Amino acid sequence: MSRIGRRRTSGSRIAHLAVWAVVGALLFSIAASSLPVGAGMSPARASTSLEKARADLAQAKKDLKALQAKLDKLAKQQSSAEDDLEETKIRIEHVQARIDAANEDLAGLREQLAGRLSEMYKNRGSDALNVLNVVFSSEGTSINSVLENLSMVTRVAQSDTELINAVKGRVHELNTLRAELRTEKAAEQRKTAKYETARDKTLQSLEDTKDEYNQLRSRVVALQAEARKRAEEARKAEAARKAAAAAAAAAANRKTTATTAHRTTTTQPDDPAYDPDADYVFPVAGPNSFSDTFGAPRSGGRRHQGCDIFSARNTPIVAVVDGVITRANPYDTGLGGVSAYLRGNDRTVYYYAHLSSLKSGIRAGVRLEAGQVIGYAGNTGNASGGAVHLHFEIRPNGGAAINPYPILVKYR
Repeated sequence: MSRIGRRRTSGSRIAHLAVWAVVGALLFSIAASSLPVGAGMSPARASTSLEKARADLAQAKKDLKALQAKLDKLAKQQSSAEDDLEETKIRIEHVQARIDAANEDLAGLREQLAGRLSEMYKNRGSDALNVLNVVFSSEGTSINSVLENLSMVTRVAQSDTELINAVKGRVHELNTLRAELRTEKAAEQRKTAKYETARDKTLQSLEDTKDEYNQLRSRVVALQAEARKRAEEARKAEAARKAAAAAAAAAANRKTTATTAHRTTTTQPDDPAYDPDADYVFPVAGPNSFSDTFGAPRSGGRRHQGCDIFSARNTPIVAVVDGVITRANPYDTGLGGVSAYLRGNDRTVYYYAHLSSLKSGIRAGVRLEAGQVIGYAGNTGNASGGAVHLHFEIRPNGGAAINPYPILVKYR
């Protein structure tokens, strides 16, 4: 081949390669334009954004956990002080019952003693003669009869002595019981002051941390959504990188056709305030603290049938499951005060007590979804003057109450 021919052939090849380069660029442009928004981010940048989002989420969860631990510690101290106070009140009730019984016995003994003294007073001038008459009851009495009569007189005297000793014993018992009662009442005053201090400290902390707690919870929810968004961006960036690599390979191999892989993307919704797939929604929608108080002693010989969840006043109280309100008391009456019963679709009955008020429209027959507001935290009923809290019970099939603490810890 001549030099001129070789030049023409070389020029033709260069032109041919240039054409395929243009085609490759066009194919890349088309592939890139077909990718979703965010696919233009480089894999390295997307990975960095994802790592930061995850780190921010982990820190927010850590901060929320630390705040919750602080509140729970206060709740435990308050519950311990309350249990100690209740046990002292129960001891006072027992001592008072023993005092009442001893007083009743003493009244009967005093009546017997008064009657005996009255008899002795009426017969005091002839007591000696009566004794002699009893001893020598007839002429010619044998020595055996005299001894028998003397034994009877001795038994009468012994009966009087036993009566007097019984009165003395009851008086001594009453003095001992009254001293014990004074001691227990003094202890009750000290323990009441200790409980009130713990109660006020818990309430103040709940009030002070209300905004911080709610902001942290909102931040956790937002960062969960952000982490998912960054994960999706990283996935799209990686898909774009692979698509670009495929387009470049196609151009380099001078392919005349291009294929586009079908991709399925599942877009998760933003996290709601509560997980819609959870079995339970935590009943207090705000800062809270609680400890395991199920079965703790209560006055009148009762035992605590639920769990007390301390919170700031008027914190929203929500349905833990889908269900229907079967009973609602909007008034501050009875032990539970403003209260409501929710029968869940799972047939379990959930009892909410000591609310400050019910939400407008809450009454028997109203159907609720998990997370909807039932009322607001307070201290009505026999909790009047005590800590603001929700008394929460769980009764499977409406029967005996079970300890709600493990469930509350799990779903908080």
